[in-house]
Amino acid sequence: MLVSEIQVYFDGLCQPYNPGGIACYAYVILAEGQQYSDYGLAAEPFTDNATNNLAEYTGIIKALEWLLTNKYNNQKITVRGDSRLVINQINGKWKVKTLTIISLHQKAMSLIPEFKDIQIEWVPRDKNKEADILSNRAYQEVLENDPKLLQKSIQHMATKQQLSLLKNLGIAPERYLSKIEAKRLISKAIKNQGSEEEIIKTKFRQ
Repeated sequence: MLVSEIQVYFDGLCQPYNPGGIACYAYVILAEGQQYSDYGLAAEPFTDNATNNLAEYTGIIKALEWLLTNKYNNQKITVRGDSRLVINQINGKWKVKTLTIISLHQKAMSLIPEFKDIQIEWVPRDKNKEADILSNRAYQEVLENDPKLLQKSIQHMATKQQLSLLKNLGIAPERYLSKIEAKRLISKAIKNQGSEEEIIKTKFRQ
């Protein structure tokens, strides 16, 4: 019997700043017409261990563990993520130098041989939207469930000016968007649409 390919997407983030912020992971698994997913904290918030790379590694490890637990190790599997570092390290193209992720890399590499047919591929961020949404949801839920963490994060949230510019650019920001992420979104949009000055002038002419 022909078994369809299982597709896995993983993601991780560390907000409102990286390293040392709130690191969260997520994964989405598409198997046999069903979708399975999970998300959560990858490390203790506001500690040295909380990094984007740690969160990304946690995402792929959690996904692989789920697949093994649910006995999908004998099927064709493609795992995709938008972290060049994680993908290239797992595929042996880049060396692992950071002490905080050596053990995570070793864990991922110990799981991969358990699968009969598995490929690990990089995809751009816009091809990893569902996992990205879930990692953001994890971050938002952490803040909403812990007032102390939210209070500590407020000073790092996007400014009113950033939020206004995002609105002018036609971008609806996520809740608790950080200054750093807002800057990234604005830079990307401006690169695609024109200079910030031109966008603002156009807005005023409307």
